[in-house]
Amino acid sequence: MGCLQRARGLLLPLPSEGRGRPDGAHGVTRPTNKDFAFASGKFQLACYKEEIEANLRTPGLAGFQLLDLHDYVGQGTALVGLLDTFWESKGYATPDDFKMFCNTVVPLTRLTGRVFTTADSLEASVEVANFGAAPLTNAPCGWKIVNSSGYIVTNGWLGSHAISLGKNFSLGKISVALSDLPAPAAYKLIVEIQNPAFANDWNFWLYPAKVSDAPAKDVLVTSSWDDAETKLAAGGKVLFLPRNADLDWTCPPLDVVPVFWNRLMSPAWGRMLGLWCNTNHPALAGFPTEANCDWQWTQLTRGVRPVNLDKLPRGLQPIVSAIDDWNRNWKLGALFECKVGAGRLLVSSFDLITDLEKRPVARQLHRSLLDYMASEKFQPKTEVSAAEFRSVLFDTRIMRKLGAKATGDGADASTAIDGDPNSIWIAGESGRNRKAAPHPHELTVTFPAPVAMRGIVLMPRQNDRDHLGDVHGYTLESSDDGTNWQMIARGELASTWNPQRLDFGRTLTTSQLKFTALSGFGGDSSAAVAELAVIYAGPKLAGNDSGNLEYRRSRSTSTDVDEGLDAPARRTNAIPRNP
Repeated sequence: MGCLQRARGLLLPLPSEGRGRPDGAHGVTRPTNKDFAFASGKFQLACYKEEIEANLRTPGLAGFQLLDLHDYVGQGTALVGLLDTFWESKGYATPDDFKMFCNTVVPLTRLTGRVFTTADSLEASVEVANFGAAPLTNAPCGWKIVNSSGYIVTNGWLGSHAISLGKNFSLGKISVALSDLPAPAAYKLIVEIQNPAFANDWNFWLYPAKVSDAPAKDVLVTSSWDDAETKLAAGGKVLFLPRNADLDWTCPPLDVVPVFWNRLMSPAWGRMLGLWCNTNHPALAGFPTEANCDWQWTQLTRGVRPVNLDKLPRGLQPIVSAIDDWNRNWKLGALFECKVGAGRLLVSSFDLITDLEKRPVARQLHRSLLDYMASEKFQPKTEVSAAEFRSVLFDTRIMRKLGAKATGDGADASTAIDGDPNSIWIAGESGRNRKAAPHPHELTVTFPAPVAMRGIVLMPRQNDRDHLGDVHGYTLESSDDGTNWQMIARGELASTWNPQRLDFGRTLTTSQLKFTALSGFGGDSSAAVAELAVIYAGPKLAGNDSGNLEYRRSRSTSTDVDEGLDAPARRTNAIPRNP
């Protein structure tokens, strides 16, 4: 126990594809397409491992079927395989990797979690599934924990066992106090059954039970851009944590497992394919991570909205990128830094404030970032003006703050102004016991008092691949009494999933707006709006809105694609959980 040895053949160095490439013009690391493919693929492999092991641990399940081990380009580019269309490796998985959890004999554990602190013990029941040609007799079994360099930090013996054919054969229990292991650090639990040799492993992360909560000198930690801008203008340092509701709708939410299948076949607003981390960046020096998303990150990612950097200077490169679906390919920064005037800014979309005592991953990342900002290394290279940064911000709860009410044809019109693009106002749609209603379809918004606005933003429906409900011809009118209406705009919209902004070219003050869908595309007689919000031009609104918003889960309307493949809520067994 506790001896330091080299664990042979079980840890592979991270290929160069996972490291990005230096950009000499800006002194930052720019991820490449290979980096994103590698990082998303490693997380895909982790999900396959969890799914298969969950099956092998479950009594009564006699087997499983994978859609395929290789990509299938004949169905909307279904890049679901661990191998490419030619049955060749993509570089992030080897046959030996796959055989650890998909083999004739598979060691298995029932871990209580993947995230621990030094006040915890690692507890795991160990079992085996044997679907080989014959039972195993007198098979020696053991376990070990190795650090990120591949050295054994502790190990143990599970005895020799006769293993019959089938599953759920217990090999014993592992109990390890973690107080003496260095933290923060990444480790790997390995279980081996020898003669013949079968092994399986599980990553886990260890964090200090206590972390200093001392603030970094001269660093403002805030979720208010007004406060951040004031500090930056004075030459200060700011850790900015934007609230979900304060980012515009081109900043989609993340989840704890990646998209399966293809977002052209089964579209949705959120299209997470994992994370890419610049592991060479000093901001992550105190936060153990590989270049790809792994299970410790899932404590941070659910519902998080990374910042869409497409509007900002090209040289701005994230420290942690959220990988968008390749069909859309937005440049999404979950953690990035820049110079703003005389100040220095570090932006984290991850919540690094709430319940840190219960969230050791967030607590450690928070500490790592503050330590970096307090050091001489915090010298962002890319300049972004305050005005440029404001372009990624939009109060998506503005209609709620203004007390707006919505009425209209069809379904519940309030869903068009609730700030959640996953809820949709639909009018004129055919369905059970109703016929499709023809255009026009009206959506009327009423404010309790006149509101000053410079335009509106429309978010189209996000979950239909045929773009049913997309509005083509439209009118927008205003009124102060609900009887006399004045035309503001008349025109045509594009069929798209992206937000569409209608600027008035002036400030208008009104008590009511009426949006009328005059036509759709082709023979589509329906109209759908995910969100309608005004571009507010009035005085700053009072109130204490936290900005936190839970977005609904949206199911695809694609009936020829199994929704279970795309809905993370249906795949919760893939998520290793803490007790």
